[in-house]
Amino acid sequence: MKRDQALLNSKEDFICWLGHASFLVQLGQKRFLFDPVFGNVPFYKRKFSAPYSVEELGRVDYVFISHVHYDHFDKASIKALLSKRPEFIVPLGMERYLKKIDKNVKVHSLDWYDSFEISSTLKLSFVPSKHWGRRGALDTNKALWGGCVVESEKQSIYFAGDTAYDQHFKEIGKRYNIDHALLPIGAYDPVEVMKHNHTNPQEAYEAFKDLNAKQMLPMHYGTFKLTDEPINEPAEWLDMLVEEHGEDIYKILVGEVKFL
Repeated sequence: MKRDQALLNSKEDFICWLGHASFLVQLGQKRFLFDPVFGNVPFYKRKFSAPYSVEELGRVDYVFISHVHYDHFDKASIKALLSKRPEFIVPLGMERYLKKIDKNVKVHSLDWYDSFEISSTLKLSFVPSKHWGRRGALDTNKALWGGCVVESEKQSIYFAGDTAYDQHFKEIGKRYNIDHALLPIGAYDPVEVMKHNHTNPQEAYEAFKDLNAKQMLPMHYGTFKLTDEPINEPAEWLDMLVEEHGEDIYKILVGEVKFL
């Protein structure tokens, strides 16, 4: 883990990994949180504390949530962010979950390949993933799921959310020019089950190549032990990929501020 709190005040574009699938991103003079989860979630405890408190994160303009699973959509974390008055961008059908937390929250719901125009030079597009969603016994796939591409005049960032490997990566790569791809590498064992839900490190790298992106930043590992593989295994596998493809992969540290 690394703490660069002073750097969070920079006016430059950056990506900061907060652990698991949570990121603070500054792009085009706006600040985004992706899948913010700051504490434990039902059934799973964090292996380490969040690198920054909610207060230390500073201004948050937009929160993007990829889907309704507890390790990506955490009510306690959302409540902690409400004082910052961000706008939420979510998959179609997910707005009702947010309205139960705060009926006055400002939320934009998107279908796959819909775009939200933030300004004349900045937009967020909602893109497909191979996954699913459920929070209770009776709401399976009642809301959509997916990732996003945020594009400014200078940079573009793809955030995959949760996904298995499939053809959608090639389609996203055809539609968008992606600079930085935030791709999940953990929660893949047992393979027979998880290959339909998540990518392992090799599959994530193949997805990166399908996207034709310039740089891969791995995520979704080391924070929660969600599945059967040893918690350190994705990182060890990743190290082998970095040794082989080091110019393509940036192994960002939790809490690190990476300027773009």
